[in-house]
Amino acid sequence: MRRILVALGAAVMAIAAALPVHAETRAGGWATTELDPLPDKLVADKAYTIGYWVLQHGTHPFDVQGEDLGTTGLRLISTSGGTTLNFTGTPLPEPAHYAVTIKIPDGQWRLQGVQGIFMPHEIGTLVIPGGLTLAPPQFARGVGAEVVDYWGSIKPPSFPWDGKVTSSRPPAVSAPQPSAPQAPAAAPAPSPQRTATPASGDDGWSVPYLPIVTALLAIGATLLVQRAARARVRQGPADGAARGGTTPDETGPTPPGDAAQPGQPGSSAARKPSEQTEEDVITIGRD
Repeated sequence: MRRILVALGAAVMAIAAALPVHAETRAGGWATTELDPLPDKLVADKAYTIGYWVLQHGTHPFDVQGEDLGTTGLRLISTSGGTTLNFTGTPLPEPAHYAVTIKIPDGQWRLQGVQGIFMPHEIGTLVIPGGLTLAPPQFARGVGAEVVDYWGSIKPPSFPWDGKVTSSRPPAVSAPQPSAPQAPAAAPAPSPQRTATPASGDDGWSVPYLPIVTALLAIGATLLVQRAARARVRQGPADGAARGGTTPDETGPTPPGDAAQPGQPGSSAARKPSEQTEEDVITIGRD
């Protein structure tokens, strides 16, 4: 059993090493979603166009060369379970700035920012009718940290996040931002609302558990079959010895000079009539 556990552990390590590195790690770790100001009160089934910012490390636009941030938007997850609503955002002219049009049903909802290759960001809880209660920060920002102004006159609402502005120029090397529509920022094109779908998970990420479990079960079954086969091979000779039988190899020739005693193996008296040889038969007849 110990060998089986060791083999399964080695298989798990091999499979984990073969899995691709998550894009979030390659892209620099984490991001946050910051909303533009919302109305004081939100009501059910009314369309709201909401601006939001996806900020890598909470302070700057996505800037990994050769990488694409991917789709962004807002996600509503019913706190009572069973319903998830996804709304895809549209890029605005400002770096890292997007807009999305949503309708919120009655009830209580978790509001998440969908951030492309980054993990979803917990923004807060919406109560409809009512408003938004912000969630505690997921990542701590250093007070007095140096930040760069990438935006000009239109900035994220919380800029500079208790930091010190050191420059108003973007980095020399940065990934191209998604193409922005030519429409004015005041009237962004509404994005289509996607149909409500059952919630498959709070963060919307899937893990390839099935191939891993299947491989481990196959390895475990193979090892168990091999173990049972070896046990049967070892049990065969032991069963023969227990029955008192001997194999042909265990019976050796009678040493020279040792006469076989009656009743002992090898004597003519001990052999059955059918087993007697021609030398044991005496023929009496006429000359």
